[in-house]
Amino acid sequence: MATPDAEKRAGLASIPSSPVQLSKEDEDAQVIPENNLPLVFTGLMLSTFLAALDMTIVSTALATIVADLGGGDSYSWVGSAYMIAAAALSPLYGKLSDIFGRKQIFFPCVFIFLLGSALCGAAQTMTWLIVARAVQGIGAGGVQQLVQIVIGDIVPLEKRGSFSSLAGATWGIASVVGPVVGGTLAGKGQWRWCFWLNLPTGAVASTILFFFLKLNPREGKKFRDVVREFDFIGLFLLVGGIVCLLLGFSQSQHGWDQPATIALLAVGGAMLVVGVAFEMLWIQSPRSPIIPPRLFRTRTTGFISLTTFLHAFVFFCGTFYFPLYLQVRGSSPLRAGVLTIPFAVLTSLTSALGGIVTTKIGDFRPPMWIGFSFMTLGYGLMITLDEKTPIARAVGYSSIVGFGAGWFFLPPLIGFQAAMPTREMATTSATFLLIKLLGSSIGISIGEAVWSSAARKQLAKISDLTLDLSGAALTNKIPVLKDIEPESLKAQVLHAYSKGISTVWIMSTPILGVCLLATLVLKNYSQKRKIILRGRETQTMPMERAPRPVSAALALESGMDSAVQVDKVNE
Repeated sequence: MATPDAEKRAGLASIPSSPVQLSKEDEDAQVIPENNLPLVFTGLMLSTFLAALDMTIVSTALATIVADLGGGDSYSWVGSAYMIAAAALSPLYGKLSDIFGRKQIFFPCVFIFLLGSALCGAAQTMTWLIVARAVQGIGAGGVQQLVQIVIGDIVPLEKRGSFSSLAGATWGIASVVGPVVGGTLAGKGQWRWCFWLNLPTGAVASTILFFFLKLNPREGKKFRDVVREFDFIGLFLLVGGIVCLLLGFSQSQHGWDQPATIALLAVGGAMLVVGVAFEMLWIQSPRSPIIPPRLFRTRTTGFISLTTFLHAFVFFCGTFYFPLYLQVRGSSPLRAGVLTIPFAVLTSLTSALGGIVTTKIGDFRPPMWIGFSFMTLGYGLMITLDEKTPIARAVGYSSIVGFGAGWFFLPPLIGFQAAMPTREMATTSATFLLIKLLGSSIGISIGEAVWSSAARKQLAKISDLTLDLSGAALTNKIPVLKDIEPESLKAQVLHAYSKGISTVWIMSTPILGVCLLATLVLKNYSQKRKIILRGRETQTMPMERAPRPVSAALALESGMDSAVQVDKVNE
């Protein structure tokens, strides 16, 4: 621990471990508890790895699971249930952690995730598995949110990029390991271990964090005060809107003109619009909004929100539909997973570099410029992919996309947090991850509609095609395309599929170009905060309670300099 003299020279102050009343000039200071960061980050990254792994491990095992459990008509819900559940409650976790404390929300989320994993592994029917995946998603969404929130609590903002880069690298590793492990276990008839593997790993992560994670002591609130201040109307509008919207996009596989699809999308969109407007315009004190209104009131945070959504939209189009292209070309699901390793490795590498560079230069924008430039180039090159393109060239083009994609993972979160007062850090982080989840879910659904529509138009031009490729068969029949006879007919079918998938890259490229232009108008908020260090005695606090509200946002909203220079902008 630093000596008092050293702390004074560094501009830091050491204070007792009990809750203190900060002076007005210190209201937006960061109070950093002392932790064994290597050990604590081991627990946090293991938790992140579990949540990320379960988004990818099922993909290559799904055919085996369907063969074992049946229910092939509803197999897509194995992935959709997880994503919808993870996104639906994501607006809630940040606010609940502010009210009840980080650990009091984090550990129940881990328990729910592990319970869902155990139920998935024990599933006897497809319905059972889908419900269990939803339980998993509820827990996984909370784990993802709380990991970022805890990192914000224990690491100063100006150093947060370097530490958060570990989370980005962990996601990348999980995206590499997941399909390979899932395919290997499925090949040996042990698909249930895709889920049971979470149990021992989750137990280790939880044990580390339970005993070694130290957080600031909190001032508690009476239950009636919590109820009076909680934004139930905003929660209903946002969660209801998210669920309806994602259900609508999931239903789109049955047709965009179906009444159920139209109704869900219309109701979901309307609830989200009203919910955001309610949060921004009509909510009055003492109600505390689920989403910080300032996020949508400034140009920089507004454009960060937009580009974060669109980045997730096109990134997941790449991760989902490039392996599909490889399977159309004749690769097995496992080999397709192996061929995406360069994409995933480069994404992990640049994700780590993006956080490190942001910390080093104190500016979150340059990594975003680099990322969108390479993604635009990569997707532009992928437009040229067809049924005759050498696989090595296709992997090379996707690697350019992966190199660009990773740069964007963490810098916008740092920009979000730098632009907001410290007291709203938890809800800011939760909103950022919600935007990413919505972008990824909607991107996959829109991508499915775009490529399947284009592929069917191309297939309709083949007069002597007798293979039924309508509806879900368009995707389900991909493994048998290589067996089509004669060769001339197979060439036409593969061309139709390749042209269909290329429309996803055609859609993504201009979106990325717009994102690049949007990032050019962003302002860089200073990452400097006054830091108050807590000593070792903080570790003896028995419980963590909700933080006391801080009102430093007034300086931010007015654009005036505060005592801690939280709103200083580098033009």
